[in-house]
Amino acid sequence: MIPALKSEFRKLLTVRSTYFIVIIALLIVSLFAGYIDGFRGEVGQHANLIRSESANAIVFVGFILAFAGMLLVGHEYRYNTIMYTLASSNRRYKVLLAKLITISIFALAASLVVVVFAPLCTIAGGALHGRSFGLGSIDWGLVGRCLFCGWGYAVYAFIFIAIIRSQVGAIVTFLLLPLIGENILSLLLKHNAKYLPFNAVQSVAAPMGLGNHTTATQSILTVLAYISVGLIISVVLFLRRDAN
Repeated sequence: MIPALKSEFRKLLTVRSTYFIVIIALLIVSLFAGYIDGFRGEVGQHANLIRSESANAIVFVGFILAFAGMLLVGHEYRYNTIMYTLASSNRRYKVLLAKLITISIFALAASLVVVVFAPLCTIAGGALHGRSFGLGSIDWGLVGRCLFCGWGYAVYAFIFIAIIRSQVGAIVTFLLLPLIGENILSLLLKHNAKYLPFNAVQSVAAPMGLGNHTTATQSILTVLAYISVGLIISVVLFLRRDAN
């Protein structure tokens, strides 16, 4: 199992797409948190803004960071290297597990960077414009929820690519489902739209926000339910289907 994990981390950290995705995410955070909310923010904003920046940032760029994990699996199918990966392991489930662990660790680490980076950008932007934002005390509960949100996005992406096995198909589905699919379903489900997968993962970081009117605990349980079902389907299909 250890060799499989080392192999997956090597694949993740030696492709340019991983670094491009992280850099793009940080640039977006710098723009919104640093320039718009910090440099051009209204006078009188306080520490609550600083804490909310982490949640706002991870809800938006956590979705982008999830593509790094999706490409980790998608590249294998695109370039047909999955056959060699499977041949190097004595059990197929170990391959899938190694990829899931790698993606989870990356998602948590990248999310933590975003959670710290966003408020620092706001403080720096405010300082450049002669404003002082109080950092306030650290809300560890919020930090944990933000990390869960980033991890949830990443595992969703992993499930999509594991089931679809087409890099283009998984990317298109991952983009269209929250942007179009859930918006349409929200009109039909109304109050129950809070139980849709992407609405739920977003409201973990921003409970009672985004029009969902739900608690973080309810959202976490909803996300875990989706992930559990998705992983079961992914494992069954991965064990039964051909490699390519």
